Order: sequence, then structure tokens, then C-alpha cells
Amino acid sequence: MAPWDVPPGPALPCHKLSVSNIDFAFHLYRQLASEAPGENILFSPVSVSLALAMLFLGAPAASRAPLLEGLGFSLTLLSEAEIQEGFRDLLLRLPVQGPRLLLSVGQRRFSGLGPGAAQDPVGAQTSIREYVEKQTQGQLGAWVEELSDATAEVLAFFVDERRAVQVPMMRQKARHRLLQDPELQCTVLQMEHAANATSFFVFPQRGGLAQLEDALLPETLIKWDRQLRTRELDFHFPKFSISSTASLELLLPRAAVGGGLPGQPGLNISKVAHKAAMTLDEGGTEVAAATSIQLTPGPRPDRDPSPAPDAEFNRPFLLMTFRTDTGSLLLLGKVVNPLG
Repeated sequence: MAPWDVPPGPALPCHKLSVSNIDFAFHLYRQLASEAPGENILFSPVSVSLALAMLFLGAPAASRAPLLEGLGFSLTLLSEAEIQEGFRDLLLRLPVQGPRLLLSVGQRRFSGLGPGAAQDPVGAQTSIREYVEKQTQGQLGAWVEELSDATAEVLAFFVDERRAVQVPMMRQKARHRLLQDPELQCTVLQMEHAANATSFFVFPQRGGLAQLEDALLPETLIKWDRQLRTRELDFHFPKFSISSTASLELLLPRAAVGGGLPGQPGLNISKVAHKAAMTLDEGGTEVAAATSIQLTPGPRPDRDPSPAPDAEFNRPFLLMTFRTDTGSLLLLGKVVNPLG
């Protein structure tokens, strides 16, 4: 069963969001990839969608439609009430804490800030930092660590056609689902985790990354799921521990989201900062992500964007981690250099 399909049993409110959320995630990925060619990309689509949706659903009525459509929703197919119920259901079901998969999710609104506020900016920043550290168990702090002396194998990982780095590899002998896609010239490896989570690792042939990124659509995932076959595999896979930050405000539609004082202009999104981190090794997988949204009176200031089996798993790859029971895309990224 595909992780974006509704699982057997009663349908959940969050299932109605799956395809739209995945489509939004792929659209956002392509925008980030175009701004940072040749660099690692990592973000949590579900974290971004949850934060923005809860904000947008509280916006003035005239602003809600374009804002929600910017998240990939069609209000002719799904009502605002259904979207709100779906995200609330998703927020309750996502957290996971187990020996092989750790997922921390939380939301909190910090208000009463700004000129004349009771809480000063330094105190607010401290409160926000402490909250994020608690929710993510400190994993969005100092994330990348030096390789230990216990590393068993270090092999060449080809960052591009001209450059290779020495990366610790783990050897696996296990049954996984595998696919060679001749049309998109890539190898797809699916690894199951605990707690209804699964990851897809997609390795394009050299020179085929751009074609693969253009083909990231829900329909592509459906095709892969139909063609993946379980096989006995003996292979080396790169261990990695990476993190990524992104500013997303320029990718959002301009519209007031409400919350201003009487007689004052409505609040606008001035900054959306997102950070995600992921590690994968023999001990399992750990992921963490946080999205911070800053609201200010008046229009958002303009800012120029920064320029931004036989298969060999030793070249840049895409990764996607899903929660199969909710049909949600937890993590999406591109690993160009596993060393960060």
C-alpha cells in the first residue's frame, strides 16, 4: 500500500489532506532546489503546512482562499472546515517516540511581543529557543558531529562528476523494496521503519537529477509504488547526519493574516524560518523540524532572494519519509554531501 493512500479501516480526517500536502511539498522542494543548486536540502513539509495552515485559517475571510490555495488546496473540493479538522487531527497523530524512529511535533503561539509589549525581544527569543529545544530534544542545535573512531567503513561518495568525499557507509543484508526506473533513470529504494513510517531513497543516474526533480509529482509516487518489488539485498548505504535551514516568506502569497489592533493595519507575515535535521545509521533514524512565523504590521518588505543490488548508493539522492497511517510526508530533501 502506498503511504499516501488511505489505509484499511475507518478514514481519518487527515487523509483528506494527503495529496494536496504532497503536491505542495514537491512544489516547495523545486523552488528551494532552484535557489540552492548543488547543496543539501532538507525540510519537513508537514511542519511547514501545519504552521501555515493554522495561521491561514485564522486570516480574514477575503484572504483565506488565496492563502489556502497557496498551500495546494482547492476550496471547491475541500471546505475550510474539513481542512481545519484535518490539520488538527494530523497534529494529534504525528508524534512518535520509539527505538528506531523519533518524531517530535508541537505548536505554540508566542504573542504580546513588539514595541510596548510586556515581554522584551531577548526574553521572547529565549522562550522560543527553549520551547524548540524541548520539543526537538535538542536535535536542531549542534547537529553534525565528527566521525568517531568506531567507524567501520569509509567509501567514496560522488558529490558531482568531478568531486568525491569519504563517507562512512553501513552494510545491510535485508529485504527491501527496490525499483529501477528506466524512464526517469533512477533507482528507488524503500526502507520500512517502526511506527508506520517508511522512507524512499531515490538515486538518479549521473546527470539525471534535474529530470528527476521535475518529475516529482504524486503520480510519480503512485507509479513507483506499483512497480517496487521486495528483494533480498546486500549493499552499502551512506550514513548521514545533516541539517538545513530555509527562509520561506518570499514563496508565500502576500495577504494579511489578521490579528492587528482595532484601527490598525492587519498583521502580515514578515518571516518564515524553517529548520530540519535528520540522521540515519545502524541505530535507526532520527528527525526533527521546526517552523517559525513572525508577524508584523503593514506589508511585508521586499527582499532579494539569495542566489542560491547492483545499484551503487554512492551519489546524490533524494529522500522522502512518510507516515503511512496519516498519509503525510514528514521529510523531503536532497543529500548532495552526507557530511553536511
